[in-house]
Amino acid sequence: EDNAEFGLGIRLGVERQASDAHRLLGELAAELPADLVDSLQAAAPEITDEAGMQQRRADVAALREALAGLDSPTATSLASLADALVPTAVWIVGGDGWAYDIGFGGLDHLFASGADVNVLVLDSEVYSNTGGQASKATPLGAAAKFASSGKAARKKDLGMIAMAYRDVYVAQIAMNANETQAVRAMLEAAAY
Repeated sequence: EDNAEFGLGIRLGVERQASDAHRLLGELAAELPADLVDSLQAAAPEITDEAGMQQRRADVAALREALAGLDSPTATSLASLADALVPTAVWIVGGDGWAYDIGFGGLDHLFASGADVNVLVLDSEVYSNTGGQASKATPLGAAAKFASSGKAARKKDLGMIAMAYRDVYVAQIAMNANETQAVRAMLEAAAY
């Protein structure tokens, strides 16, 4: 039920580590190759292509080599945080029972926060963990194991709720129906 809160906490931790790494990099700039420092100080969130990610990882490897020749607590700290200079995607994965119901308050808070966190909701349209009860994700009229007469209310439209925040990327996929579209949507979400 706390997926959204934990995911937001992980995002905040990732951002803090990146901030600390940039600060330490600035403190050691005079002792490191200037072109390497300039490259690593470039805005990492703007790196969205594979070539850019490979270059950033190569720069971090070069930074580790340069830091190995320095004997200071600052260099040791930066070496331990160097991976934070590579952009990190944070994904939260949960079921519809979490997203539509028990964890919805946290998910709504996450959407409102504007934080760079990706969410994948695995929507089975029933409460699977309790054996098939109708849920807020169950469509109108659908029958479930414990709702054999059909659901009387419409399915909650989580996508429309998320889109109301205007800075949230929303895609609906059917993983087995079109795997290419599913992967494309996930890549677009990570890059958004």
